[in-house]
Amino acid sequence: MSLPHPDFELYDNVGRTTEQVTAHSENRPTVADLHRWATYDAREFSASLPTGEAGHSISNWTQQVYRARSAAELNTVAQGVLGDGHSGLGELHLFLEAAAEWCERNQEPGFAARYRQHAEELSALGDQLAYLSEDHLASIYRRPNRSAPAQPAPSVAAAPATPATPTRRTSR
Repeated sequence: MSLPHPDFELYDNVGRTTEQVTAHSENRPTVADLHRWATYDAREFSASLPTGEAGHSISNWTQQVYRARSAAELNTVAQGVLGDGHSGLGELHLFLEAAAEWCERNQEPGFAARYRQHAEELSALGDQLAYLSEDHLASIYRRPNRSAPAQPAPSVAAAPATPATPTRRTSR
């Protein structure tokens, strides 16, 4: 039985990986075959995509980590990558949700569920990373004898801040 794609190559075992030998014996393509076929089939669409790798902007942010000199600066970089809104993590979450929606529109509910599951896991990871960032800042700013940046002295005595939400009374 031959595979439906004309690019499939029969493998002899000389110089082949375990995956290639197993794929041949099971009469299925390797992962490399699948990716090569997809690249070929999507070549016209690929030509319209932006140039450069999608992860390139994240690597620019990673370089900024090396420039950070304080926890505050690290937090600023981390918020750009991990924070809410148009952060790297937020955009990846949106990508996974869009992939799930695409799968649903194309009658692939099993794959849609998997994309959504990974989007949820990514959200949970984002929450954990936010807590980590908060803990890091708390450990720095609550540390005794830390060299804090000089706070400007208020020129006029400030009035006490009003609460952001009204105080609730308990119902009886």
